[in-house]
Amino acid sequence: MYHHVKKLMYTVNIGGPDVRFGNMLLEQFGGANGELAAAMQYTIQGWNCVDDIGRRDLLMDIGTEELSHLEVVGALIRMHLKPLKTNPEAAEADPLVTIAGGGGVNLFDSMGNAWTSTYLKITGELDVDLRSNIAAEARAKIVYERLIDHTQDPGTIDTLQFLMTREITHMKAFQAALDSLEKSPFSIGLLKPRPGIVDEYFNGSTGDGSEGDSDMRGPWTSSFGLHPVESELNGGKGLSVGDIDGKIDGEDRGKQDDAQKATTSAADEAIGFNASAKKATGTAKRGAKRQAS
Repeated sequence: MYHHVKKLMYTVNIGGPDVRFGNMLLEQFGGANGELAAAMQYTIQGWNCVDDIGRRDLLMDIGTEELSHLEVVGALIRMHLKPLKTNPEAAEADPLVTIAGGGGVNLFDSMGNAWTSTYLKITGELDVDLRSNIAAEARAKIVYERLIDHTQDPGTIDTLQFLMTREITHMKAFQAALDSLEKSPFSIGLLKPRPGIVDEYFNGSTGDGSEGDSDMRGPWTSSFGLHPVESELNGGKGLSVGDIDGKIDGEDRGKQDDAQKATTSAADEAIGFNASAKKATGTAKRGAKRQAS
């Protein structure tokens, strides 16, 4: 159940309207990294999260706050777009908003592209979704930062500073929820990756470039057990693709499956069934391979 309170989470005031800047602000209303996308992503993830009602509450809390942010962004946009309703010259700056939307907000980004559900990242795997949410908050923070650089209006800057700051708050909450699962950052899903090949960093960009770039090395080639492997085209052995041999069950889940579940959850049965089925399938396939050889 939702209940609308007729008061903004942050009171919006501006010194004077700026139609062109109002158009930029539409990016955070109906854009890929905007507040509507965040609200829908977290809320739908929350509705789906029946296997962990504690972290579902987190998703619903932040999804609801994002709707409040959408309301704040909408109020700010309407103030800046107000001249579109009466000023012909201002209206020419954005005919789409003027004619189709009557000078108000609509589900479009700053270029007039319609909002789409393809912006949402929803997998139904909690740790994967939390990582997507952390990245979404980071992208939104950068958009607000750039918007602040394109206005001199103090009231607008303060509003955007509030919204930008809350993105970091949400990142902290999502990161804390992810950390509390006590999983390796590379433990995803139910199946383990193939040993050996999982640690091979494929050196696929070689030689010297025209901008001073060369074949570089860094921690991304040697951390977490990684080591470089040269392409066959460059005299190397390539990736150990011959080692791939069926599924490997038993990925580390940390505490992901231990949380309190909703009454509609089928997690215990589903996880147990899938693990047994995967094990049986993997054994049968490996036996078939040995028999064929």
